[in-house]
Amino acid sequence: MHRSSQIASGRSMRWYEWLAGLLLLGLAFGVRAGPVYKCIDASGAIAYQDRPCISAQAQREVEIAPAPAVVPSPQYAVQTHAQRASYRTERLPRRTSHATAYECRASDGRVFYRLGACPRSLAVEGGGASRGKSRGGSSVSVSGHPVPREDACYQMRRAGSIGRGGREYDEQISTYDKNLGRDPCG
Repeated sequence: MHRSSQIASGRSMRWYEWLAGLLLLGLAFGVRAGPVYKCIDASGAIAYQDRPCISAQAQREVEIAPAPAVVPSPQYAVQTHAQRASYRTERLPRRTSHATAYECRASDGRVFYRLGACPRSLAVEGGGASRGKSRGGSSVSVSGHPVPREDACYQMRRAGSIGRGGREYDEQISTYDKNLGRDPCG
């Protein structure tokens, strides 16, 4: 055997290691609470202390109830994925594949999509000028025709729709409604 392994294995505990061990042992067995005394003097002042009262004071020992037993946390009912799915299908009306939406075309060439009816006109920004062209009035007329809802949803969500003129008029579903399962394009 090597000399270093003999030295390391034969070492005894140092004084601070003994002290730490005794302290941990004392904590493991717990500290018992002693009696508590309620002392009332002649003027009616009340004091609580761990020592018996002096003879001029009225003394009463206070009973301290033991700590309540440890109770595990309650098990709350959490819905499974299947339960949530059945809840959604029960509460929400079933969407049909032939649901319609509208493709709206403004007279200035902008195209946007709505799940409801198209507006009759759009206000023109910039005092009558839109995209560098001069306009005679403060609004442009809009015409619409029905398209399948799936097509309108695709056009509103596709990556290339950012460059489409009129995208700012697409019907937007709020995040709140999407989280509640009320997204008609969902």
